[in-house]
Amino acid sequence: MALFHYSGISVESYVEMAEKVTMRYEIDRCNDVVTLHCGHRSEYILTIGRENLATLIALGAKAIEELDAA
Repeated sequence: MALFHYSGISVESYVEMAEKVTMRYEIDRCNDVVTLHCGHRSEYILTIGRENLATLIALGAKAIEELDAA
């Protein structure tokens, strides 16, 4: 699935993280978005709105539950 599609150009992203990757976040209250920085030098950055962040966290929590159940 393409992350970006415009004029026939499609951009996709795949990120694989080793254990204990440095992470931090920045909050933009005016625009109701959070920017997540992964990697010592912010090699991967994700800017995401509040509702999508909540959905992502809920999905991650379900995945952790499933991993723990295995």
